[in-house]
Amino acid sequence: MSVEADIVRTYFKAFNAHDLAGVMDCFTGDAVILTSDGQRCEGAAQVRRHYESIFQMFPDAHCELMRACGSEGTAAAESVFTGTQPNHSHQSRFTGAELLTIRDERISELRDYHSAATG
Repeated sequence: MSVEADIVRTYFKAFNAHDLAGVMDCFTGDAVILTSDGQRCEGAAQVRRHYESIFQMFPDAHCELMRACGSEGTAAAESVFTGTQPNHSHQSRFTGAELLTIRDERISELRDYHSAATG
């Protein structure tokens, strides 16, 4: 397994534990997240707020990592996100992929390509 794939697995493990400090440890200080809805989060403070809002919006947020691969500073992950918003009776489910740029063994850019699952 590549260093890049290991970083992806570490990130998913921290995310699923709702370990905000662990998630942030996976990112560079100047990291950028591009979300599937077009939002751009730049720098540690915005990245932190992004994950705080996910964990608040979906207290049971979980992202199942289906596949991870990477080399030469680039990684890809296929995943299924599930979560239930407070006061909602149904669980949201999104399938898709993340493309990541890795620098100094941390994520410097994460591009999220998830959409609502059908069926």
